[in-house]
Amino acid sequence: MLARIADEGARVALILLALQRTGSPALGGALVAALLVPHVVAAPLTGARADRSARPHLVVAALTLLFGAGLVAVDAATGRLPFPVVLLIALVVGCCGPAVTGALSSLLSALVPAERLPRASGADALSYTIAGMAGPALAGVVAQVASPSTAVLVLAGAAAAGAVMIALLPVPKRQPEPAPDGTLRISIRAITRDRLLAATTWSVALAQLGIGALPLIAAALAVRYGFPALTGYLLTASAAGALVGSLLWTVRPAADRHVPLAAMAGLAGAGLPLAVAGTFSDPAVIGVLFGVSGAFTGASAAAVFVIRHREAPAAARSQVFTLVAGIKMSAAAGGAALAGLAAGAPIEVQLACAGAVPIIAGMLGFFRSRGAVTSASTSSLGGYGR
Repeated sequence: MLARIADEGARVALILLALQRTGSPALGGALVAALLVPHVVAAPLTGARADRSARPHLVVAALTLLFGAGLVAVDAATGRLPFPVVLLIALVVGCCGPAVTGALSSLLSALVPAERLPRASGADALSYTIAGMAGPALAGVVAQVASPSTAVLVLAGAAAAGAVMIALLPVPKRQPEPAPDGTLRISIRAITRDRLLAATTWSVALAQLGIGALPLIAAALAVRYGFPALTGYLLTASAAGALVGSLLWTVRPAADRHVPLAAMAGLAGAGLPLAVAGTFSDPAVIGVLFGVSGAFTGASAAAVFVIRHREAPAAARSQVFTLVAGIKMSAAAGGAALAGLAAGAPIEVQLACAGAVPIIAGMLGFFRSRGAVTSASTSSLGGYGR
């Protein structure tokens, strides 16, 4: 949780830091891009390094600590060193990002028995949602009360504390399985050929083309109603809904045979409220629909985590998690870009399209995975000597 709060909060804190030190929102945007763009390239490398280690949690802990140290370096350099140098430091920090997302999630199957994995996956999904709400809030509050620099340093401290806790996790020492074809090849084969893993990976990526457009659509709704704060309220409603959905899954996860259906139904369920939101004129109703959409997203994410844990090859589990996370992030960025291109369209059309994409993704994923059931045997969680 601490590591992910640092990751989410840094995107706000660095923008505020750049504005205070240089007065340039462009620099702030460039720093945030530098945090996110390297995920796609660094994700498979991070996963491969963890998969080749007998103590993968120590790899994740080291990268998380480097993430925190990098934030301190960015704070020290912003406004004092040339822009290319600051950007280079931020890129290094961004390369550590996959450690606190996919690589950290991949450790879960080594920490809990197979029968507890669905509930534990719900808690993992819950941590993403809480971090997504708490990180930016913490950055904003500390920047207001103290300074943006203090906010960056607080987040760096959170990353360091998280790194220590990760290093102390009781992950059993394992004998990494040989990967004669290379872990990247194994990972790509898994997410393209394994029926269930491929269905969830590409359905989630497709759904992100719609969900990734929500920040821009929320901003357009705020302009329509002349209520600038509406953007934040709508996105908070979506995040709060995801929190509820993750929590409900954690309390009562679906049975193994229903996990694939829950994942795909969650995607479709996330799209339906958005698709109909444009037919309402009351911002409060639209906010409720954003929240309902988020609830389905949170539950679907937990189900998807269960599938990844049980279907990913043991020799490349960390790389599968990081690679899929990179694909998802890239798809969300693509959704934002498409929303920007469609900014001139009526809001009703934008909402309908944003909602239709997850619905289609869920339906395609359902037919692609129909009849598949996640493996609940502990052998599917091999590589940790359990």
